[in-house]
Amino acid sequence: MNKPLNIILLGDPAAGKATQAKFLLNKHKLLDLDMGREMRLILNGKGSASVRKALKETTNKGKLAPTEIVRAIHKEKILSARKNKGILLDGTPKMIGEAKLVYKWMQQVKRTPESTIALYLHIPEKEVLKRAKDRVEYFKGKFSKRPDDTVDSLKNRIKYYRKNIAQVVSFFKTKYYYKEINGLGSRTEVKNRIDKVISEFLKHA
Repeated sequence: MNKPLNIILLGDPAAGKATQAKFLLNKHKLLDLDMGREMRLILNGKGSASVRKALKETTNKGKLAPTEIVRAIHKEKILSARKNKGILLDGTPKMIGEAKLVYKWMQQVKRTPESTIALYLHIPEKEVLKRAKDRVEYFKGKFSKRPDDTVDSLKNRIKYYRKNIAQVVSFFKTKYYYKEINGLGSRTEVKNRIDKVISEFLKHA
């Protein structure tokens, strides 16, 4: 493949996207469009107070981030990315309107379906709740606990994910090479599953 590889990495809450994203970034030397990190920067003071307030209100309720914020970040990062490097869209987009714009902007900068793969890390709802509970107990609120990792909030997140992400997945299936990955097992096992899928994609790219 002559063009840089681009990866759209989606998945269920607590499915291990951040861990697998690190593996992908290192192996394929990608530019990281980590929406979670961008949102945390806003919550920690980046940008205007009104944007920060709107974001905080939605995340505290376990809802998806305001789409106008997400779209602005997508546009800036995709259009300004170095042309000789691939992009990793880490855990984003999550809504159909965002997905359509991501596709539009990717096409605009010649990041075509021939060089782009979409992956979805799937784990059962029971496992989502277990992993989130373990994460909160492990960090005990010191530095890595997410403010929206309560059981009720997580159930809301799962509900919103399943409602919105299904449309995103359906759209990307018509545009990109798409595979759902079993997110259960060790980090290495999941990594190997992803590597196998990407290798198959690259053979035919």
